[in-house]
Amino acid sequence: MNSSEIEQLTDELIGVAVLSLLKDNSPISTQALINRLRSMERNETDIERRSMLGRIIAEIISNNISSLRPATGSEAFWDKENRSNVFPLFGEKSPGNNKKH
Repeated sequence: MNSSEIEQLTDELIGVAVLSLLKDNSPISTQALINRLRSMERNETDIERRSMLGRIIAEIISNNISSLRPATGSEAFWDKENRSNVFPLFGEKSPGNNKKH
């Protein structure tokens, strides 16, 4: 199976899972998607599709966990004390801030 076929099957399986959540009027969340994909994996009879479902689940979990890692560098500004979406790129003061107009 080439990469475009893998991507197409991945998109199809995720699409089926999301559509089934919508059809059931279920909440749409990462955890709900993972649970639905696991259910699909348990019931899948085709070995290739079952294997792909396992890979999709693992990738979603991996991506979700990596987004929870502690912030470093400029990401450290996103904390409880500083909820601003503005942070300095060049230290505390930017060049030219001492001009008085």
